[in-house]
Amino acid sequence: MYSPQKLHPISYITGVIEAIKQNIVLIIIFLVFNIRDFDFTNIYAYIFPGIVTILFLFSFIAQVLKVYNTRYWIENDHFVLATGIFTKERKELNIRRIQTLDTTQGIINQIVGGVKLQIKTPSDGIDLDTVSKKQSEWIQQTLKEKQHELSTIKEEATNSVSREASGNAESNNNDLYAATKEANVESESVFLYKLKFKELLLMALTSGAIGVAFAALSPIIGGLSDVIPWHWITDEFSQISQAIFVIVLMMIATVAIASYVIGTLIVIIRNFNYTVTKQGNQLNINYGLFNVKSITVPTDRVQAVVEKQSFLRKMFGYTSIHFVITSDMNDMDKDDVSLDGNVMILPFIKRQKAFEIIQSLMPNMIFEKAKVGMPWRGFHRYFWRQAVLLLIVAAVIHYFWLPWTYLIAGIIIFILVVHSYLVVKFSGLKLAKDELVVRNVTLFGFKNTYFKQDKILGLEIRRTPFLINSDLGNFNFIIAKAAGNEGIGLKFTPYQQVKTLQSWYLRGEQNE
Repeated sequence: MYSPQKLHPISYITGVIEAIKQNIVLIIIFLVFNIRDFDFTNIYAYIFPGIVTILFLFSFIAQVLKVYNTRYWIENDHFVLATGIFTKERKELNIRRIQTLDTTQGIINQIVGGVKLQIKTPSDGIDLDTVSKKQSEWIQQTLKEKQHELSTIKEEATNSVSREASGNAESNNNDLYAATKEANVESESVFLYKLKFKELLLMALTSGAIGVAFAALSPIIGGLSDVIPWHWITDEFSQISQAIFVIVLMMIATVAIASYVIGTLIVIIRNFNYTVTKQGNQLNINYGLFNVKSITVPTDRVQAVVEKQSFLRKMFGYTSIHFVITSDMNDMDKDDVSLDGNVMILPFIKRQKAFEIIQSLMPNMIFEKAKVGMPWRGFHRYFWRQAVLLLIVAAVIHYFWLPWTYLIAGIIIFILVVHSYLVVKFSGLKLAKDELVVRNVTLFGFKNTYFKQDKILGLEIRRTPFLINSDLGNFNFIIAKAAGNEGIGLKFTPYQQVKTLQSWYLRGEQNE
């Protein structure tokens, strides 16, 4: 590690895959539209596949040269990455500031034994794509040993100065021994949670699997819409019934069932073998079947704890816990799940057990229950604007095109009214010393956000003349999230309560 190291030869395989990804659109166009009618006797027919081949070769050669020229090593107290074909680039990370070492292992990497390694500090990071699994473990172990070495040198220097000042060598030796013992204890990995397959299946069945499938499959279906035999599908359904309404209903039901099954499988594959362990002040999370991820979450970067609970999961007593963390990185891999600052810690767990685990991770937090109930004078304010807009749009469409749009508008307005009722009934907040919990009702469930006063960056209060007349106000507390920030608050809150929150934020005052 102290002399320049090369990437593993399996990195060249990922170069082929990356070249295919870069030219996948041209390859699909050729395979779908040209291969069936390809004239092998016409020399001009080889122009397009020749262009595709040349572009692929250029991409592949560029990837090969990039891998060939990549070197990494440890120099003094820095981890160095040197890369580049014509323009050499050198990137250095201070080893003392390295906080997380995350790995991703896709299905191809699992076959060839490769790992994508991300080394991250609070403000920067390095991608090593791809190293062998043995190399990855070696790099992680070496960096941890180097961090421990640098920490020990710093402690010895501090204790040496302290001994000279106090003259009490025995006392400082005991302090050094205690510090070393504490560091050894912190380095031990502690098991916290593992998602059992029975819970994983129940999680998948209650996770909005239809939406997951639509999000995953809609780009694929959109790209292949010209190839899918829609006429054959409609003809098959028309043999069962001639009524257009029945045909449409059957198609919708078929798509919904298929999406639910596919979405359930996607959730199971994505969260397979979800395991959480703790090592010192860091959480290590491992999950995935075809794309195995290992991420590290430093608990000292947590700005807020978020509980998300759907209506269906609440009936079974299950919930999920997320951490809002800070990060200054904007240019890292887009597959990095911590890039947006919202990291799932416990995906599916009984609520009581979840807070027992989180309480051990965040001992300085109380996690009080929110006092629910909002003023009924704000009930209509959640939906009346949307209702008016929907009725106007329905009226225009009814006049020019379709006569039954009022029915759709009425269903949507009814859903908005029910949601407004749930917001008024179950939203709320509670102050407990220097901690605030805000409970929001989303379209599909509940969201509880817990955060401390010292994590707040600012407070926004908004009031219109109508809200002033009703003695209401909107507030938003601003906390850090990833490289930006996030607002946490409630609408149409009693203004006296808003003023209490303002006093609590500005002066630490709390009026029970």
